[in-house]
Amino acid sequence: MGLDKRVCLVLGGAGDIGAAICKRLAESDATVILAGRSEEKVQAAVDELAAADIAVHSAIVDVTDVASCKNAISEIVSKYGKLDVLVNSAGISDIAPVLLGKIANWKSVLETNTLGAFIASQAALRPMISKRYGRIIHIGSISAEVGAPYNAIYAASKAGVAGLVRSLALEVAGLGITVNGVQPGYVRTKLFHQTQGARAKLKGVTLEKHEQSLVDDTPTGTLVSLEDVASLVEYLAREESQSITGQLLNVDGGRTAR
Repeated sequence: MGLDKRVCLVLGGAGDIGAAICKRLAESDATVILAGRSEEKVQAAVDELAAADIAVHSAIVDVTDVASCKNAISEIVSKYGKLDVLVNSAGISDIAPVLLGKIANWKSVLETNTLGAFIASQAALRPMISKRYGRIIHIGSISAEVGAPYNAIYAASKAGVAGLVRSLALEVAGLGITVNGVQPGYVRTKLFHQTQGARAKLKGVTLEKHEQSLVDDTPTGTLVSLEDVASLVEYLAREESQSITGQLLNVDGGRTAR
C-alpha cells in the first residue's frame, strides 16, 4: 500500500542510518521531515538526498530538549494536519572500560539515547492519539541484548530503549498506535568507524583486524547494510504492519541467534 499521504518525522535523520531511512520512506511516497540538532548536518543530508532526486523537508530538533521536540511536532501537525510516523534514529556512543568511564559521558549518552527516546515518544503521542493512528519506531541496537567489552554505557542506554518500546506498546495498543524497535547489528557508518576504532585501540589491534573479527562472528559472513535497516523501518511504518507492536526486531545477520 506504500506510504502515500503519510507524514513521517525522522529524528537523527542526518546520520547514515537516519538518511537511509529518509530515502526509503520518501521512495515509498511519504512526506518526510529529516530532523537533527545540527543545522549544518541536516542541510548537508537534505542536499545529498536532493542530488539523488529524493525530496525531503528539514527540521532542527534536539531530542534531549522537551520544548524542541514539542515545538517541532506542533509545527508539523500545523502544516500537514497530522504526524503518522515517528522514527527515532538519534544516538551517540562512548567507548571506555567501566573502571575508567566518565560520569559526564554516561549522562550524555543516556540523555540522548534513552531519555531522548522517551521525550520524542511523549511529544508524538498526543497528535497520534487524536487521530487514533501512529507508528513509533526506535532504532536500538543488538547491544541491548549482547554484551561487548568497553561498550557498557551504549549497551545500557539501548537496553533502556528496549524497555520503553515494550511498555509503551502496551499502553497504546488499543489506540491504533504501534511501537517497535529495530536493533541493527554492525553497520558501516561514521559512528561505527568511531566506536569500533576506539574498541580496536583498547584491544590493541588494527581496525581492520577488529572489523574482520566482527564479520567472522556474524553467521551470514557480512555486516548489515543501511538498506537492510531502512527496508524494515519502511515496512513497520506501513498500515499493514498493524499487528506488529512491542517487538524488538534484530537486523544482525544472525548474530543474536546463537
